[in-house]
Amino acid sequence: MGGDAGGPARRWWARAALAALAVMAGGLALVAVGSEGGLFALAVGAVLGLAVVAASGWWAFTTRRVWKRRLNVAVAALVVAFLLLDLLVVGLQGAAGVAVLAAGLLGYGVAARRALGAVAGPIGIWPETSPARPWLLVNPRSGGGKAERLGIAAAARARGVQVHELVPGDDPVALARQAVAAGADAVGVAGGDGSLGLVAAVAVEADVPFVCVPSGTRNHFAADLGLDRGDPLAALDAFAGPERRIDVGVVGERVFLNNVSLGAYADLVAEPGYRAGKLTTAHAVLPGALRGERALLQVAFQDPEGRSYRDVLVLLVANNAYELQGAVLGARGRLDGGVLQVSALRARTGAALAGLVARIAAGRAGPGAHWAQWTAASLRVDAADAELPAGIDGEAVTLAPPLEFRVLPLALRVLVPPALRPRAARVALRSWTTVRRLWAVATGRARPQGSRR
Repeated sequence: MGGDAGGPARRWWARAALAALAVMAGGLALVAVGSEGGLFALAVGAVLGLAVVAASGWWAFTTRRVWKRRLNVAVAALVVAFLLLDLLVVGLQGAAGVAVLAAGLLGYGVAARRALGAVAGPIGIWPETSPARPWLLVNPRSGGGKAERLGIAAAARARGVQVHELVPGDDPVALARQAVAAGADAVGVAGGDGSLGLVAAVAVEADVPFVCVPSGTRNHFAADLGLDRGDPLAALDAFAGPERRIDVGVVGERVFLNNVSLGAYADLVAEPGYRAGKLTTAHAVLPGALRGERALLQVAFQDPEGRSYRDVLVLLVANNAYELQGAVLGARGRLDGGVLQVSALRARTGAALAGLVARIAAGRAGPGAHWAQWTAASLRVDAADAELPAGIDGEAVTLAPPLEFRVLPLALRVLVPPALRPRAARVALRSWTTVRRLWAVATGRARPQGSRR
């Protein structure tokens, strides 16, 4: 299905997506007629019910009282049960319409992605020769001992890779530098996000390729790179794979691959129990912030428009731009955009944050009293405190202000497995912009976003 938006295949898929939208509209009409007004009542009930569920959820999360938490959870569960029951009743009343609606929805999703998805291209450039003396640092404790259970060290040695298994007291940076000085022509890490940036900094410094083997708990960087986090052993094939160039972020002299957080999230990362129980730790730390009991972080920085910010609940500086999913950062569409994404959250109550999430979901969260986000090549953060707690790629550290953030475009040479394929472009199916793009593609007037020219 290659080709651009003007190609016959993409035009066909765009027309199929628009036809599926028409089918969905027909199915919705059938449901409305069959339910005899029940669909309208369900819509009103869903709006009110979701508001109750959201409010109950916030109260359950932020209250100190166990009985209040249980009561709010019970209320939310009852509301959800009633909504599901109403949905079932309306569905039975308009069963034919539901079937048509479901078929149209499925067809629209498939066709829209085919019409607007990025054209597959090369995942990297093949080097003239594979690394002759690759080196891998294995963290056996990361991910609850995943590397040891899977036998990553033995599998790497079987591929001719020199392996060092991390022990308490080891300095990953010093080890990587020693390996390069001894002749290593590629360095890698089998571990979590916190270990990657340290060795990646040495790879940038020495201009040697870097390999990521995802054997940690979350492995956000590996996911954004397109690796299969469920199969760390397959990532070892990268030592004989093609090379990509990606950006790295720097704060002071510290390299980061994902992001640096200041404020409430940095406090969460610094909690001793964070690794073992993220949800439990979050409940212990965040409710106080959402009740307004935690003072905002006193810092000073500016956006590209010259607007000044003096205090934040959370400041997050990311290597390239994350997609927003509600108030949560999702994935990064690219790692070579040459920008930092700055996100400043100032909402300090549950109500303010809930309102912000609603505006973000509606695409109306511009700069304001509670939230701001932008991209830039650099950022300076000043503070009166001599030290600022921070989280760098999920690891707790302390930084000395002023903090100078910058991006190093295409500074890191990353080797990836030969079997890796480019990630499909994300298509916002519920956006009117997507419908307009489909119309433009269907009529041959425009290319899809993300296609290669």
